[in-house]
Amino acid sequence: MSRGWNGFVAKSTWLPKSWRERAERALSEDPSTPATPDTNDAESAADHSTRRTPDPTSRATPTPPTQQPDDSAPLDDRDAHAPRTPVAGPDVGEVAPAHDRSTTGLVDPVALPVTASAPVVPLSVAITDFELADDSVIGPASVLDNLELTKAAVTRVASAILTTEGPIAVPRLVTIVARRFGVDRPSEESRTELSALVTEAFVVQNGFAWPTGLDVVTWRGVRRVVHRDHRAVTDISPAEICNAMELVITASPAHEVDREQLPMQAASVLGYGRLGETARRWLDLTLAQAVLHGRLVEDGDRIRLP
Repeated sequence: MSRGWNGFVAKSTWLPKSWRERAERALSEDPSTPATPDTNDAESAADHSTRRTPDPTSRATPTPPTQQPDDSAPLDDRDAHAPRTPVAGPDVGEVAPAHDRSTTGLVDPVALPVTASAPVVPLSVAITDFELADDSVIGPASVLDNLELTKAAVTRVASAILTTEGPIAVPRLVTIVARRFGVDRPSEESRTELSALVTEAFVVQNGFAWPTGLDVVTWRGVRRVVHRDHRAVTDISPAEICNAMELVITASPAHEVDREQLPMQAASVLGYGRLGETARRWLDLTLAQAVLHGRLVEDGDRIRLP
């Protein structure tokens, strides 16, 4: 392995301990390899600042609730503070009111295609912390009453949200847009109108809206949550989940992973330590589609890259 690869594995705390120890041994045998600080450590990655209007020097961090909506718990359980309630989905055993649903509904695997992979290069997946879009109020609710007249302004607001969180589930995007105009619980009619606006203005694939300029086929981003309420697993696009799975497989010494373990390991890369039934099903659906569309290859009970 190259020094760069060993350095990456050695500081990736979500990867198995045996992998990190192997990489550390390889680094210690090479005196030319400089020491690298562990930037992935949970303590250094946590953001304890109060969530407000985005500032170039600090990131938003809202108050975590007592339980993740889909029973998934990220690896970091520290508290933070926020003036508003973050967007979240219903508990596994609880059905939220129609106006309060923000997670993507689970669908039949056939209806959930995953874009075929671009050529995969080791370490091509970029891992960053997931950042919450600003949801502070910037205008009156009346802006949403006549989208024919305010369409351009609302589209700009949606674009700014997409720049921070995209790809993002359309229901979640609609909820945040409404909050920016002081509406915490938009009516079904308003949600329908905003969804239509988003679908017309941006690329929408599998129920997820993509920022302008972000290539659906070649994007290899992975955003790792730091706090449990930042987003539900079901609010993560199939493309991003596949990116995490590719990273896990690439980091494996055999370049293949057990099919049953891959969803859990991908969730770990994304920042989740425990998965509920709903979250696990979403990951399993994504894996099935990744195999169906040739992005991953199923070889017996093992999954590998094409």
